[in-house]
Amino acid sequence: MVTMSRNNFLVVLGTLILAFFLNGAVKLQFYTDVYAWYPDGEVKKISPGDGIYFQPCIHPEGTHVVYYGNSIGLITFDALRFEKGSNTQQTASTVEPPRTVDMSFSYAIDKPAYPEGKGPVVLIDEAHNNFHTAAGTYLPFAGLLRQDGYVVERAKEKISLELLKSGTVYVIADAQPPFNMGDPPTFSGEEIRILNSWVKNGGSLFVITDHMPDPGAIKGLARSFGIEVSNGYVMQGPPPGRLGPMLFQKKDGSLADHELTEGGGPYKEVRCVATFAGSAFRCEKTFQPILILGEDFRSWMPEEYNEFPPGTPSIDVSGWYQGGVMPYGNGRIAFFAEAAMFTAQVFGNGRVKAGMNHPLGRDNARLLLNIIHWLSEDVP
Repeated sequence: MVTMSRNNFLVVLGTLILAFFLNGAVKLQFYTDVYAWYPDGEVKKISPGDGIYFQPCIHPEGTHVVYYGNSIGLITFDALRFEKGSNTQQTASTVEPPRTVDMSFSYAIDKPAYPEGKGPVVLIDEAHNNFHTAAGTYLPFAGLLRQDGYVVERAKEKISLELLKSGTVYVIADAQPPFNMGDPPTFSGEEIRILNSWVKNGGSLFVITDHMPDPGAIKGLARSFGIEVSNGYVMQGPPPGRLGPMLFQKKDGSLADHELTEGGGPYKEVRCVATFAGSAFRCEKTFQPILILGEDFRSWMPEEYNEFPPGTPSIDVSGWYQGGVMPYGNGRIAFFAEAAMFTAQVFGNGRVKAGMNHPLGRDNARLLLNIIHWLSEDVP
């Protein structure tokens, strides 16, 4: 594990106390640079101050940690390790490239569903090695919900009935497998049992996963609700797939006719949804698909992250889903197999956009609000 000096610890502690008095929201301008932190304590600034880096991660070579902040170190890095033994396995945090939140992203809500801070409580999970968090790259997700009047809280503890009772909607955003093979699964059997029972008795669950290896983290959880997820990369055509995002549209049937896309009542019309790779899943007949994969879509399952040599296994996932909803007992579930669609991210010094900020993804924000309205049920 990486360690800090006593002085650095005191600085970090002071920042955390300040964050507490700011209701958990550290001012974003505090974090405008990206640094590399090496095991011997050497720190190198590796970015200009033109963005906000939200995903502390281990460099793919395993030689150093990449993080946001300043030269004193991370605010939180309890899951990061340098050692790469034979039992280490890949997760998104160890292999994904750096990205920043697009702070220019905005979405106009003409009439919020609730007065500010008076809506239902939405809990966003941070206890399961989540790649996306409410204070990280899902800040635009959380901000959009707050703009609509919802109360968004960060769920930092493992699943319990007491935790679930404190909110109306529980969001799991891109939970990852454990860092080391042989470690306990991301979700324990008891957590899955509690969550399943809570939904059956009227709770609302929003599960969002992404491409391999992350579907492996929620495989057992998904199966408990009758959902089968392919732990691979979804592409149209052979790797590297089509350029740009995958588009789901009404005109070709890939965007389903559904109350969450047709508009009316608390829902706004959705005409086109953009996703950015991800995985695929299928489910029992009670599931109501929204994003349907068309012809020529396959799920590719390489041995190494984003490497597709000849002979890489794949399966046909035409007709499988990348998003949808279903009732479950007295509760409701939304399940989506691509996580970037609900972010607003920039790569390459702002040249590349992914998520609700993409020119072809402007309806993604509408869909997100429709999903949350459906899950919270009692939108006026």
